[in-house]
This record gives sequence, C-alpha cells and structure tokens, in this order.
Amino acid sequence: MVETDERRRPPLGMREITAVGSGLGTFILVDAIMMYSAFERNVVHGKDLNLVAQSLALLLLAFGLGGFLAWKMTGFTRLYGVGLMCGWTFLTLFSLGFCTGLNA
Repeated sequence: MVETDERRRPPLGMREITAVGSGLGTFILVDAIMMYSAFERNVVHGKDLNLVAQSLALLLLAFGLGGFLAWKMTGFTRLYGVGLMCGWTFLTLFSLGFCTGLNA
C-alpha cells in the first residue's frame, strides 16, 4: 500500500466533529442531571452527601461505555465514544473536579 502524503490528507470533516461533539454534549447533559441534586443538597440544605456513587457512575459511563465504543465500533459510534471520554476530561478540568465528583 502506498502511504499518503501528509499534505494530501483531507481536512477533518464535519461528520467527525459532530460525532465527538455529540458524545461530549451527551456526557455534559447526563452529568448536569446527575450532579444537580447532589450539589443542591450539599450547598442549599447543608447536608454532607457522599458523591462516590455519582462519580463512579460517571466514570463507568465515560470510560466504560466510551472506551467500549471507541475500541469495538467503527465510524460515528467510535468517535461518539471518544466524545464521551473527552466530556469527562473537559468537565473534570474545567470544574476542578466538582462536576465529576472527584473534589468532594
């Protein structure tokens, strides 16, 4: 097989960007739903709530499902799994771990 020259490769397409963005958006939506009640109980009501269950569920979603999709599937679903993992990483770095339960 002939290797393609780096200059001749096509630019990243809109389908790939949409797939990764969909995975990232899905993770952000699920994270917002899961962590809202825990934050409300901790901040508003002053109860000390353990966030281990939420953080483990988010880890399983991001790296369990996302890793499976990235490893076993092809095309859109592979990039969707990468987007799930990128969503966990983005929210962890952006919120200093508060949105993913690491800084509880």
